[in-house]
Amino acid sequence: MECHTIMAYTALYRVYRPQTFQDVVGQEHVTTTLRNALREGRLSHAYLFNGPRGTGKTSAAKIMAKAVNCEQPQDGEPCNQCPTCRAITDGSVTDVLEIDAASNRGVEEIRDIRDKVRFAPSDVRYKVYIIDEVHMLTTEAFNALLKTLEEPPSHVIFILATTEPHKLPATIISRCQRFDFHRIPLKEMVKRLTYICEAQGVRVEPQALHLVAKMAEGGMRDALSLLDQAISYSKDEVRAADIMQITGTVSQGHFSVLAKYVAERDVSRVMEHFDRVMVQGKDPEQFLQDLLYYYRDMLLFKTAPQLEEIVERTMLDDQFAQVAGMYALPDVYAAIEICNQALAQLKWSTYARVLVELTLVKLCQPVKEAAAAPEAAAAGGAELAALANRVRTLEERLAQLMQGQAHVSAQPRTEEPRRAETRRPAAAARSSRTPMNKVREVAKAVDEALTRQVRGQWSQILADVKKIKIQYQAWLVNGQPAAAGRDAVVVTFTSPIHCEKTMEPELKGVVERVMLGVLGRPLQLLSVMEEEWQSVSQQAGQEEQPAQEEQDPFVAEAIRLVGEGLIEVKE
Repeated sequence: MECHTIMAYTALYRVYRPQTFQDVVGQEHVTTTLRNALREGRLSHAYLFNGPRGTGKTSAAKIMAKAVNCEQPQDGEPCNQCPTCRAITDGSVTDVLEIDAASNRGVEEIRDIRDKVRFAPSDVRYKVYIIDEVHMLTTEAFNALLKTLEEPPSHVIFILATTEPHKLPATIISRCQRFDFHRIPLKEMVKRLTYICEAQGVRVEPQALHLVAKMAEGGMRDALSLLDQAISYSKDEVRAADIMQITGTVSQGHFSVLAKYVAERDVSRVMEHFDRVMVQGKDPEQFLQDLLYYYRDMLLFKTAPQLEEIVERTMLDDQFAQVAGMYALPDVYAAIEICNQALAQLKWSTYARVLVELTLVKLCQPVKEAAAAPEAAAAGGAELAALANRVRTLEERLAQLMQGQAHVSAQPRTEEPRRAETRRPAAAARSSRTPMNKVREVAKAVDEALTRQVRGQWSQILADVKKIKIQYQAWLVNGQPAAAGRDAVVVTFTSPIHCEKTMEPELKGVVERVMLGVLGRPLQLLSVMEEEWQSVSQQAGQEEQPAQEEQDPFVAEAIRLVGEGLIEVKE
């Protein structure tokens, strides 16, 4: 009976994890400083390593732990040969502890560390605590860690690692030496990937390595994971097509052909080409994102062709240069803007492919700004001419007044009713969303006790609205509850914009739900301008007094025809 043994495979990013500072790629500004400090014995009690994922923060922390405890250090580097270095590499030294703050974020875990740091190390010279993703700690845990960082024992070194340093309290950061890890440059990453492929005996296309490095976006761990997957997928040689296949991206050749058809405004060929890409099983959102990067790289190529390093995902070959020559800069700007808007809409769309097809059709349409410019200029010229005429007329009238030639007649007296007449409809138009008959009902039957309750709890209502959406509270905060009736609350405003906005159905519904929760009874929100409410409340007060004039049929008919606000009855 044969027994087949399957050897355990170790991922590339674990096999080629840096063991010395010299192996850390693209972080010379960090490794040089640390090596100099180790060589001169200028060690700090706490370090903060921050930067993007996969750039060597945790690896540098482990190298640091070996270097401070190495029995035979060599120019600030661990020897990796002594028993201490080997034990730390194997993870068998209990005095070098790596903690994941994402899963050990509570105050109890940090208190346990605080209690144990007082004891001297048993196997090595320094106790080293590496706290990864330290920004995940709770506020209480940070407070417990703070005292230990402020006055640590001489035999303890803390190394904090995080991808989001802005989430750390300033009191923690100020007690650490901070080192910023950068994204690994493209050339450095390709050089490292080439070395690993040669060490593994893997044949790989140079273009494939460039594509892996660009898709990793500065993270060596991501690049090694993608390369590991590509090696497993390919047979004899890793090709760029293999990378595109396993990541679901579209080749640059497809985008160059598509961009050529877009520049020619050939919608039918654009849609045919897009359909061929979709038949291959590509994701529409990934396709649109890659198309956005293609146009972004085209913009950089046209404006700064010498900066090849900042090109994200495009190879600057002859085909790309030829297609870029078919585009003017306004066309590239418009294409980037259209793709960006479509990506934002794609998050809320159920039909991703339809939205991408709509975007491609938009790209084929000519830029309309140039055509719309003459019309806009003509409209702007007409408005300027009208304004100039009005200014000229006002200047002439002002000159006549200054010279005493203007004759002031009794016209203002006759115009005053007209002004009063126009003022009220304008106010009414501004609050057209509010049913004024409902406002009059509240004015006639004000519930004083409920009004006092609303005013007393208005701040609580505003606070609850702010919890739902701060913009709603900003629109409502300028209002003042004037009166409450049986089933409605009148809120007055001095700004017509705020008055109008608070009566929009969505915002009004939120406020009414909050009032129901705070006051315990359903009330309708009625937003009106302050002068409107004063007029309505005065009329309600007059109607409560017995008035024989209202019994006059002529007055009643006049009110029916033109409304109460425009009728004034004199003795």
